[in-house]
Amino acid sequence: MDLEYPLVHVNDVTPEKLNLSEGWPDGEYRIVLDKKHGCSSTIYYSILASNAVHKKHKHSECDEMYYVVSGHALAGVGPDRVEIFSGHYHYIPKGIEHWLVNLNRNEPLVLIGIYDRCPSFELTGYDFLGDIPKNDMDISSRTLRTKDLKYHLVHDDSVPLVKVSRNEGWTQDYFCEPINRSHGAETCWMYGYFGPKTIHMKHKHKFCEEVCYALKGSGYAGVGNDRVDFNEGHFHYIPRNTEHWLANLSEEEVLIAPGFYIGVGGLDESGFEYIGPVTDNDLKLKK
Repeated sequence: MDLEYPLVHVNDVTPEKLNLSEGWPDGEYRIVLDKKHGCSSTIYYSILASNAVHKKHKHSECDEMYYVVSGHALAGVGPDRVEIFSGHYHYIPKGIEHWLVNLNRNEPLVLIGIYDRCPSFELTGYDFLGDIPKNDMDISSRTLRTKDLKYHLVHDDSVPLVKVSRNEGWTQDYFCEPINRSHGAETCWMYGYFGPKTIHMKHKHKFCEEVCYALKGSGYAGVGNDRVDFNEGHFHYIPRNTEHWLANLSEEEVLIAPGFYIGVGGLDESGFEYIGPVTDNDLKLKK
């Protein structure tokens, strides 16, 4: 079936060729969405091999945010030295030196990230800054208290819920914003948790693009006239002012579907507009 709006599975994306002499780590790096799909930002999926090191670098033209899907690493951002684990979101402002070391000897470090409002990696202003000094990679140098960090590191478990209205189609079990304007970000990283038989009804965002990805579970999605299966590993691009909805049709399994409101600091800036319920006719292809 031909789709009007891009739906990309990470397994269908060819890994980029990484230049290790430019500080890139051993592993895989995939550009999932960018200008080729109409997106104003670049969305990536990265796997650092066990013990791999992404050396010191910066992006002079954009903020970067990433989420730790799985693994354990030591991250440096400016003066910060911090351990990161599955469930952490890290915000790195434009022009700030940063690096990453996979601390696991046997398992990869898996990340999802965004170069905010850079439509291709080439436009991010990537600048390789050299090796990481051994004393920086000593885990004993890490900052022990998150509140002492200069740059924001947020874990899933510490994010407050955002108040939403069931009268406007918000039926999912909870919704939050792990990274938003309160952290200095100009793009909001949101998180939706859908229990069994939960549907986010028809709506649109007048002032922002949205990217939604399936972190866990499966669903059924509508964007414009498209009707698609939305499975773990899928990334869905939704242009601004475009009607969309998302349904978890499972009787038992949850659907976790985070994503980005690109170019706004939170849901309240997105121009959210409720359109109406998802009908049996909308779901008939799935049935």
